[in-house]
Amino acid sequence: MSNLIRNRSKMFLIMGLCAFLSVTATSFAFAQSWNISRGYNVGALLPTETRKSTDGGTYLTGGARYLVDTEDPTYPITGQSMDCRWFCKVSADGSETDCLTMCAGVDKDGDLFTFRGFGDNTYQVGPGTGKYMHATGGGTFEMLQPDDPALTAIRFKGTLNLK
Repeated sequence: MSNLIRNRSKMFLIMGLCAFLSVTATSFAFAQSWNISRGYNVGALLPTETRKSTDGGTYLTGGARYLVDTEDPTYPITGQSMDCRWFCKVSADGSETDCLTMCAGVDKDGDLFTFRGFGDNTYQVGPGTGKYMHATGGGTFEMLQPDDPALTAIRFKGTLNLK
């Protein structure tokens, strides 16, 4: 009887160790990181809206639908589309402009991703759903004007970290 108890204890210990190792290995398997140095998004402009604020300033909003392209085909957002909206507030005397940009899209696995852009041409990653739920990273971007006035483009570089 005591052999049976010892064998059961060993079996539960081994099963517990296997479960722990499988969870630990799985979480490390999903942790990935990308460093993009030549990102390029090109897209079609969405309508722009403008209105006066009560303080005499001007509120502007607009956006674009972009196709994401990078030098790394393993980057999970390469080849995907995303929608971006920008929001700006210009002071009444025109001396100050503050802008924010919000971008979101869905990747080939159906997970939603987001980026937030700031007036100093920097961006932050996340949050999103699925693999992007705890995503981090960010970088810099530069707005470009292609030859076609109906299009817009963004050159970017930065990191994306999935946990």
